[in-house]
Parts: sequence; C-alpha cells; structure tokens
Amino acid sequence: MENLHEAIRTSNFRYLTEDAIQTPLSFIENFCYFETEVETFRKDILFFLHAATTRKSDFNGKFYVNSEDYAYNCRQLISVIEVLWVLYHQPIPQLRIPDTHPLYQKSSWATDRIDIEKRINSGAAHFRKLENREINDIGFFLEEFFLYRNLNEWREILDDLLTYAYTNESIFDGTELLYESVAIYEYLEKAVEAIFLIADLNFKYNKSTDDIQTKGDQETNLNPTAQINGITLPNPIQEVPSLDDDTFTNNLIQYLEKFWSHLEESNGNHSYGPVMFTETLEKELLSYFESFHPKFLSRNFRRIYMGYLEHLFANGTPWYYHELRAFTAHMDTFFELLELADQETAHWPQEDRIGWDEN
Repeated sequence: MENLHEAIRTSNFRYLTEDAIQTPLSFIENFCYFETEVETFRKDILFFLHAATTRKSDFNGKFYVNSEDYAYNCRQLISVIEVLWVLYHQPIPQLRIPDTHPLYQKSSWATDRIDIEKRINSGAAHFRKLENREINDIGFFLEEFFLYRNLNEWREILDDLLTYAYTNESIFDGTELLYESVAIYEYLEKAVEAIFLIADLNFKYNKSTDDIQTKGDQETNLNPTAQINGITLPNPIQEVPSLDDDTFTNNLIQYLEKFWSHLEESNGNHSYGPVMFTETLEKELLSYFESFHPKFLSRNFRRIYMGYLEHLFANGTPWYYHELRAFTAHMDTFFELLELADQETAHWPQEDRIGWDEN
C-alpha cells in the first residue's frame, strides 16, 4: 500500500479488504453488477434508516420485530463509504465526464436546477438525488460528503443508526441527529447513487480498446451493448429520432395536445397531467392551495424564517452553516413561488381558503 495516499494508508478500514483498497474498481464492479442493483440497494438503505428513526411499537404497545437484514445492509453501506473514501483520496480519471458523454447533465433552466423530465428519460434516471455537477464530476459530491463527515464519523453515525434500528426508540429521542436528519438522509442516498454512477462510468460506458469497433461496425450497429464478464448490459444510448420523421412529429403533436391542452384559456375541461407532474401530485398541490391562501402561507413562513434568522444572529451560526447557506439561498425562490400561486389562483373561490380574509 506504499503507493497509496497517506490518508488511505493511515485509515483503519473495517470491511474493505486490502485487495479492494488497491483495486477499488474491482470491488465496485462486483458489488454493483453481481451483489445488488441501485434501486434494490436504495430501498434496503431507506428501510434501514426508517427503522432507526421511528418508534417500533404501536398504540397498544405491540413491538414490531425488525428485519435481520439491517445489520447486513449497514455493513454494505459502510463498505461503500470506505471505497468512496479511497476514491476521494486516490481519484481516477473516469470520475469526470465530458459534455459529449451520454450521462452529462445540463439544465434548460436559468439556474442549474435538475431538469426532471430530461433526467428520468435518460440513462441517468436512477441518479435522481445527485445534482447536475455531481453527475458530471462525482468528485464534487465526494468532497462535500467527506467534508460533512469524515470516514470515522460516518461509521459512528451508521453504528448509532443500527443500534436504534433494533430498539423501540428512535435515534432522534436520544441524540442531536434530529437537526441533521434531512442532510444525513440526502447524503446517504446520494452515496448509494454515487457508487453505481462510478460503476456505470467505468464499465457500462467505458469500453476497453479490445472492444472498440471499426467505423463500419459502428454505422451498422447504432445501439452497441457493453459486456462485463460475458454478461451483456443494456446500453442506455438510444437513437435520436429525426424531426423530419412524420411518425415522430405526429406523436409529438399528440403528446402536446394531451398534456398541455389545459394551457389554452378557452379550454375549461382539461384533465390533470402537466408533463413534469403526476396526476396525484398535481391534485395534492391544487388541494393544498384550495385550503390555504398563498399570502397567508407566505406571511407565516416569513415569520418562521425571520425568527430563525434572529436566533442565528443571537446565538451564532451552527457548524452545519454550509447547508444553511444553501437552504437560505433558495428561500427567495420559495416565496416567489407563493407569489406566483397567489396570482394564478386569484380567480378561485376565496371564502373557504384559510387566511383569505386577512389579506
């Protein structure tokens, strides 16, 4: 291990073997393609986190026994974090992708927000938590992840979570992690996505020189597949339909007529279903703003927000100030959305909306 970074050589790895430390990509390949898959691992980890952060007895005092898999899944997650620690200190070129790469993310929005529709219809559909720049260069996520907590601290958090997963109490009952719960959930779910993204970049999309086809082969095979140890993997690169294709154009027109017809002012019988919203989500949003007047929401959220800012000014900035800075930077957008909701729902019946008479 003499050729490794000092931080790696001086780390005490709990589960990662010396071979995995020397060749982390071999561990990643085996884990991501032969032990589990991204959505299964995500589900296992979220179930584990949910068990640790909730009480396990009902109102009658009945205790619900937890899954025996929690310990195994916790161990797997620690192994993933340990291999990410190795890559953080001993990066490889494939952690950063060019703008011509099929997984490269760029937003059509004014800011670099995630373009949800584009993301879910691309090869990056499983990486819904990672930000655009984190997919384009996973090094950004690794740096933020290990600045938030180092390797030992992440293992301590997971050890605590595992303890509470098997007891009736929630981890929030006996620790201060309640104030970091959202951040911890986000970071750990991103870590799940990160390991599979690294696997895809190095094995699904990165062909060895022996697999490079001739130009003629590429022209006759528009959808080549990648192989790992003889197993064929689907290639997410799809042929882009031409705008001159009559079938494509007609389908596009039908799509727009179906999902965007409600934008016509004369159409009063539109159905739910904007492109980026499911029917359930749109109904819930409409129901919410039918119940609460946007100005009432804006006024009271501002009171809560300003009260918390006063608390910060009086008591100092907490250690998680980087997260707070990112949160407060987007609060203006939140209030702008409430103002837009006020404008767009001004013609609705007002009498049944909470707070309408206070405006």
